[in-house]
Amino acid sequence: MNTDWGQALLAYGMARGMRSVPSDQGRDYLHAWLTYHLGAGLPLTYFVGSWGVGLLYPEIEREFPHYRHELRDLAGRLVRMIRRTAIRNGEGVLLHNVDLPHIYIDTIYYALPTLGRACRTLGIEGWEAGAIAQLDGHLHALADKGSPFYIHCEQNLTGLRSEGAWGRGNGWVAMCTAELLDLLPEDSGEYRRSAEILRKILADLKPLQTERGLWRTLLDDPDSYEETSASAMFLFGYLVAERHALFGEDAEEYAAVIDRGLAGVIGAIDREGRLLEASEGTWPGDRAYYRGLGTGEWWWGSGAAMLALAEGVDSGR
Repeated sequence: MNTDWGQALLAYGMARGMRSVPSDQGRDYLHAWLTYHLGAGLPLTYFVGSWGVGLLYPEIEREFPHYRHELRDLAGRLVRMIRRTAIRNGEGVLLHNVDLPHIYIDTIYYALPTLGRACRTLGIEGWEAGAIAQLDGHLHALADKGSPFYIHCEQNLTGLRSEGAWGRGNGWVAMCTAELLDLLPEDSGEYRRSAEILRKILADLKPLQTERGLWRTLLDDPDSYEETSASAMFLFGYLVAERHALFGEDAEEYAAVIDRGLAGVIGAIDREGRLLEASEGTWPGDRAYYRGLGTGEWWWGSGAAMLALAEGVDSGR
């Protein structure tokens, strides 16, 4: 019963999954989860992970219309927090938390689609340019100088950087840009920019897919293990990009990547329905640290897998 980043992604995956595969059990869980947190007050803090509940818009309001007033109040508080009071560095880039006032890659996912969904719910215009500015600011700061991908974190004042193209971190990039495609006007420059970023990272990921259809926890390190939360995030990105017809004449080649990815993610689900092989909660570190993280069943892996599999169902696979 938590609205932190991992549990919020799990709840979002359930809500999205039920749109494709209705589930009374899932609906009952989400209703209990929402009732508990609305009763507790759902505090929003400077920690970007506390904003993740906004990912559930608009599904959660449609599913539970009796909570419309409370949810609209929550959406308004989210917009004010992200646009006005969240902490930023001198260049206006959102920072992760008061005790971690640094640039983290997962900030973009919990800030930008959340902001777009809340603004659309409330009919607030003009959020798009600021969202893409944040996206570009984070990607500029966190570009991995040794690869076409992105690192986990850069400390704001010291410039100290984590090492390596961390898989789940790049998964946040793919998920964020994919989500934005469904929120931005297709004839806008912001849509084109988001599509450009997504198309590029998916092209760079394609040759790194393993025989199992997965990706590694350090993307360009063949000695690091295959990791399912990042793989599910990438799969989601590929499926959304396919739905938006981003692959052009290479569509058949990317369809094969998607089919292998679906087989890989499904193959990591055990008989009890648990997605395994997701890396544990992760701090910024060096390459050896990322290689050494333990794996198992985690909220963020399960949530990302449900998002990807729902897209797969909707695509007719």
